[in-house]
Amino acid sequence: MGRGGRIRFCQLCRSPQGFTLMEIMLATLILAMVVSMVTLSLSGSMKVVEATRDQGDIYYRAQVALERIGEDLESAILNDDSEFLGFATEDATDQELILTQFVSMAHVNFDPEGEQGGMGQIRYTLVPDPDDEEQLVLLRSDILLSPQGENTDNADEEDPDGFLLSDRLRSVSFTYFDAAGEEQDTWDTQVDDQMTQDEKDLKRRLPAAVSCRLEYWLDREEETTVSFRTSIRIPVGMVVNGV
Repeated sequence: MGRGGRIRFCQLCRSPQGFTLMEIMLATLILAMVVSMVTLSLSGSMKVVEATRDQGDIYYRAQVALERIGEDLESAILNDDSEFLGFATEDATDQELILTQFVSMAHVNFDPEGEQGGMGQIRYTLVPDPDDEEQLVLLRSDILLSPQGENTDNADEEDPDGFLLSDRLRSVSFTYFDAAGEEQDTWDTQVDDQMTQDEKDLKRRLPAAVSCRLEYWLDREEETTVSFRTSIRIPVGMVVNGV
């Protein structure tokens, strides 16, 4: 091997074979940036998935609640021993609030073998959520009545507060419409002896329709909500003067 060849061989032996400290720090910085971007992207995707799933759950709750309310009101009746009462509602409450009470043929029979169907005294009540006082819970009570409109023997066995119909609520409101389409915040079929017969006949009527609005919390921190509304026609209440 000549002298020139030996010089080139020695230069190769002395050439650096690793990374400098600056190159290592630069590579580490780039890697950290890539990991951060991927983490942020995945975090955002997970939040979107969680929010979508949460909204789907709320939509399902609202659908079930509004369908039940619609079936109850569509089958509402009024006889000599029953009343239809609709109370004024508020956006929020820190105590139990009765929303409406009436008799309906849509009694839910939880024991087909030991109980017969028939009229039920329906009551919707709004109470604070025991696990989160900032949220509200909608309860539905349903007590079977005898053909004469009296409570049956098993009425005491029913849950006096009602069964959970929906939770995660911010507010619930009912609006009542008479046969002429006039809107009212309350409804009361109770009469007294001081009224004339015409006044009694005018008051002893079911609403022709009821509108129900459910407002759910979407994000408590952001104070965002979503509302659902349905309107239910009451066939008996649409009859005026026997027509």
